[in-house]
Amino acid sequence: MHNLLLQAQAWWDARRFDQPEWSLATWPDQKVRHIQLHVAKALGKVVAALNGEARVASDIDPMMRVRDEVLPDVAMYRSQLINTVRGWEVPTAALCPPHARVYCQSAANPLFGVVILLSRASAHLAAYIEPREHGEMSSVSSIQAAIQELHDSAEALATLFAVDLARAHQVRLEALLRAPLPTSFVERGSEAP
Repeated sequence: MHNLLLQAQAWWDARRFDQPEWSLATWPDQKVRHIQLHVAKALGKVVAALNGEARVASDIDPMMRVRDEVLPDVAMYRSQLINTVRGWEVPTAALCPPHARVYCQSAANPLFGVVILLSRASAHLAAYIEPREHGEMSSVSSIQAAIQELHDSAEALATLFAVDLARAHQVRLEALLRAPLPTSFVERGSEAP
């Protein structure tokens, strides 16, 4: 199993992502809700690249944005959700390697499969959040399904761009932090999934 940077992600979240009100009893699902918004935003970037949209807001090529932003961000969201459900003391299932999962792929354009996976992840997160915002219960299994879809998305993008997923995840955390992560968090094999 490859390094999911779970400890590094938790450390980074505490410094750069988590909001103080998320620790209050009335806000237990807000981190999941916030991640769902980020997943939808990542999906939009992949759709823009899939559609071959011209550079709209910047000079960044849409495919390079997918490689440099979406790929590591999706790995971050996966690890954030794993840490979140673990924090709720919900056991997490081992992630299936890509060859053990059947997911949508397109030989003509591999980004189409990623669009499907990110759409599914977003839908699973919405299926978890929406009932809770109406005072009803929903199953954590929706989050667990989203974790797998995000993992598969990250793996598919890493394969497409021929990059090391854990390294891309680490580089993105460090870029957003504007500093290196503590070495104890990024040593290979230092954590269990």
